[in-house]
Amino acid sequence: MTPFAAGPDWPYLELRAALLARDGEQSSYALTLNDLRGWWSKSDKTVKRTLARLQAEGKVTYTPGRGRGRTSRLSFSRDLRPELLTLTRELARRQAAGELARLSRLPFPKGWVLTPDVQRIFGLSASAGGVDRLRTVVFREYTSLDPLTAFATVEAHLLLQVFDGLTRYDPATQTLEPHLAHHWGCSDDGLTWTFYLRKGVPFHHGRTLDASDVRASLERVQRGAAWLLPELLEVRSDHPYRVSLRLARPDAFLPRRLAATQALIVPRDVPPDPQQLIGTGAFQWQPLEGGVRLSAFDAHFAGRPLIDEVELYQVEPLTEAPTLHLEGAAPQKVAEWQEETGVHFLIWNAGQPAAHSAALRAAVFELHDIRRFWEETRQPWPLLSAQSFYPRRSRDRPARVHSDERARSLLAAAGPQPPLRLWVLDREDAVAEARWLSRRAAGFGLEITVELYDLHDEVTRDTPSDLMMMGEVSGPDEQLSFWTALKQPELFFRKLLPREVLAQVDTELEEYRLAQTFAGREAVIDRVEALLLEGHHVHLTHHRVKQRTVHPLLRDVWPDAYGRISFRRLWVGGPAQD
Repeated sequence: MTPFAAGPDWPYLELRAALLARDGEQSSYALTLNDLRGWWSKSDKTVKRTLARLQAEGKVTYTPGRGRGRTSRLSFSRDLRPELLTLTRELARRQAAGELARLSRLPFPKGWVLTPDVQRIFGLSASAGGVDRLRTVVFREYTSLDPLTAFATVEAHLLLQVFDGLTRYDPATQTLEPHLAHHWGCSDDGLTWTFYLRKGVPFHHGRTLDASDVRASLERVQRGAAWLLPELLEVRSDHPYRVSLRLARPDAFLPRRLAATQALIVPRDVPPDPQQLIGTGAFQWQPLEGGVRLSAFDAHFAGRPLIDEVELYQVEPLTEAPTLHLEGAAPQKVAEWQEETGVHFLIWNAGQPAAHSAALRAAVFELHDIRRFWEETRQPWPLLSAQSFYPRRSRDRPARVHSDERARSLLAAAGPQPPLRLWVLDREDAVAEARWLSRRAAGFGLEITVELYDLHDEVTRDTPSDLMMMGEVSGPDEQLSFWTALKQPELFFRKLLPREVLAQVDTELEEYRLAQTFAGREAVIDRVEALLLEGHHVHLTHHRVKQRTVHPLLRDVWPDAYGRISFRRLWVGGPAQD
């Protein structure tokens, strides 16, 4: 029988996890009132009351220290591992995904919590009541869930489920499609764009969309993300279903930018709030314990999603990627390698002295030979080395050649250097690559120290890091994503590149306003990439190739090349027909 019949005792579990993380497995632990206050984030009075409860329930034995210098001791009445195993089995049996997600974030060893029983509850199921539900996981806390400042892939994808834009880009046809706006047009002088809105589009809270919502949303962009609409002077709405944008200069790319996350339309009366995201999108937002539920919006103007609910829970990384499975069906899997339309790279921090040495930047490029890393560390997935920001462009270009001889010559030209500080996202594959580069550089007399960071850390030119290793994943519109990556202030290109380089980049990106063709915009990307790569301010390394697994009874579940599952298309089907 589980010792947590009424559900997890969170203060007890938090205490066990904190002491285990600090001291390991012991028969008893030394602790102070300050320790308990910090772990529980409670007042002295509440801490003492909680401790008394745990003693009364027979879960702990507490011996207070008497006199100066005497340490209090605490011991537990049950062995931890079998207790956790019993708890996780019971929570998995109850399908208590939120409580399991919360438990996984405590500092217990990952394998003690994320057992096979636990991992199996994250997938897709058809309930007896006929509700089709996808339950999946996110391995970190969300950053911003405000469309204006969202910069990470997961958050942008979630926002696109809840909100809609005036336009929508279809990567399959590479065309811009109507969305909340059914038509649009531009004046002869190119300075006024007019968008005609669909009628009868409901928000999740019941009110109907009109031009005032669109005007308020775009004016909000002007105030909070002016970089997206740099030429916008005024937003007018002289009709309930018509909005006009007056520009300072012609901008042929404007309708494409209005499909960006930052330009999603929010209701004028309910600003975005992680506890209450309200839009016109295909799914409604509902916070859960340890996660969030997206419920199909029956009244969505483009049609109801096929799946009923999507639940996403924040957990520690699983021992293997979760398989989207069908409850009650045999645990079959279909595996397939899939390229992610994004790129991994090193970027120098122009705010630190080391970045000012062209010879040093070039030397690190010569040392960071991604093919050599793949071969020496026997990486288990295919390598697609990056010659460009996008896989389709990398395939058409010869791989850059690295040379140990050039590395030695460049390091000699750079002269003696203090240790370089390399920050890397706390992900197993990225950390392995960073540490390999550090070992390789040491063989050439260059010291590189590796430090971990996460997406919540504030990074500026003043950050004590010479180099950052990270990845950038594209949105469905690659040409818009390229422009956004180099313009959005929350992203590292804008934060870390030299100001004179950014000025040159901005000059090149101005051509986006006038380019009327795909080839014209590709030429802009060519010039900007050359500017960044030839100066070794950025070193593109590889495009990630992932192996995805899914139960064969699921339909339309494969993520697209941008790593996103189309929740609207997902459905539970029968056996495939030959």
